[in-house]
Amino acid sequence: MAVSLKTNEKASYMPVKKIRRLIALLLLSVVCFTADAQSFKDRFSYRGYLKDLRAMTWAGIDSIGTVTAQYNFVHHRLNTRYQLDTSWELGLELRNRVFYGEFLKYQPGYGDQIAMDPGVIDMSWSWINDTGVIVAHTMVDRLWVNYSSKNWDIRMGRQRINWGQNIVWNPNDLFNVLNYADFDYEERPGSDALKVERFFKKSRSIQFAYKFAENFDDAVFAGMYRFNKKNYDVQILAGKYNHDLAVGLGWAGNLKDAGFKGESTYFHPILNDTSEAVVLTSVSWDKTVGNGTYWLVSALHNSNGASDLQRLTELSAAGGAQLDLKSLMPNKYSVFVQVAGQISPIWSMNLGVIGALDIGGAFAMPTIGYSIKENVDLSIVGQSFVGLDDDKLKALSNAVFLRFKWSY
Repeated sequence: MAVSLKTNEKASYMPVKKIRRLIALLLLSVVCFTADAQSFKDRFSYRGYLKDLRAMTWAGIDSIGTVTAQYNFVHHRLNTRYQLDTSWELGLELRNRVFYGEFLKYQPGYGDQIAMDPGVIDMSWSWINDTGVIVAHTMVDRLWVNYSSKNWDIRMGRQRINWGQNIVWNPNDLFNVLNYADFDYEERPGSDALKVERFFKKSRSIQFAYKFAENFDDAVFAGMYRFNKKNYDVQILAGKYNHDLAVGLGWAGNLKDAGFKGESTYFHPILNDTSEAVVLTSVSWDKTVGNGTYWLVSALHNSNGASDLQRLTELSAAGGAQLDLKSLMPNKYSVFVQVAGQISPIWSMNLGVIGALDIGGAFAMPTIGYSIKENVDLSIVGQSFVGLDDDKLKALSNAVFLRFKWSY
């Protein structure tokens, strides 16, 4: 069965019917392959969640009563696995979201925007796209086949390839960029890729990954060697990231009684054009103290950072913008401080603050969580972007999210 490649034209979006046929064919093949083996029920597993997220956004410090827009959506996720035998496994995961609220009036074309699939096979579509009223969207963000043995692990298809060692900023993560402020997408986007890993003795391994693209210039491929040295997990990587050559180093271990992690990547333009070489470096220290409170301090240097304060709001979860690896923060020097812990068996708190030092900006994200029961949670999340303008504190953007989550 042929599937269409992604293009920038709306007509190229894969229709619902094709997606259904693709999934049905995959499941039919699985059932036929294992019909004489043990039952489908024993081989098949699933989990997921249903979330309702409501948000209010506003601008100035004194304008909390003047709501800019209401941001609402229902988010359903389904993660499935099928074990063919002891070595082969299939994975299929998808997310369904229904957006509604006043914010749609201020974002014309929102349904078309979120339906754009970054992969080479378009598995994303907005099946209800009523501008200004409601948008319903489905995306398959995992679809892979995996082979594993004692020494090998090979995965082909849409998958999450995580090469990051650090917690907040990951310059080594060439295949999937993490945006700390996008708290509602825990799984992170997937890549249409091939990943091959070979394991050796003494915690050593070699991994190769290739992220497919419509043209070679936009492809990402790299190799990574991991080993353990003096109780530190170390990784060295090299490859091609879009239009750049990339070389990186990462580590994870302990510095006395605190966790110590870091990673750095150098990007050099392949073509001799107007692009500049970029170096991103991040380090972090984390520790849990006696009362169970978790502390994290991290720092990031981006050699290509700009001095545009307004760009700080690109991180906003309400904005939905995708970050570029070479611009994990829009400025050069950033620090992050986080404190988290349990207030009681059912109440938790988390506060993360980013300081954009060289542009006088800051981002704060406080979270309060309440466990209604084992698989039902309620949380309130705030996001505030502020900056200094003519030595005066200015609010750039604010939002409060109320999220209800049921996991199954």
